[in-house]
Amino acid sequence: MTYYSGDAVTQPAGIGGSLFTHRGTGVCVKLENFLNILSKSKEPLVIVTSEGYFTKIYKYVTAYKGFVFFTESLDKLEFGSNIEVIYGQSLGTHF
Repeated sequence: MTYYSGDAVTQPAGIGGSLFTHRGTGVCVKLENFLNILSKSKEPLVIVTSEGYFTKIYKYVTAYKGFVFFTESLDKLEFGSNIEVIYGQSLGTHF
């Protein structure tokens, strides 16, 4: 399973993800980079969805400094009380 798509040439330096612009600007990042981004905000908002019948894939989205960051994981993450979480039905990320 891959957490992001694209090759190393198109990845933003220091983020380890890829940009896409299907319906806006977003950055697909590895899970550890996503968690690092969350730690930089005082009270971040995370939107969570899950897909799959036999194997659940959890998708996470947050905004930081004008960009939208996406990641996915086979594990459901537990967030601290300072992080507001909204559970959505679906998420169109196209990564």
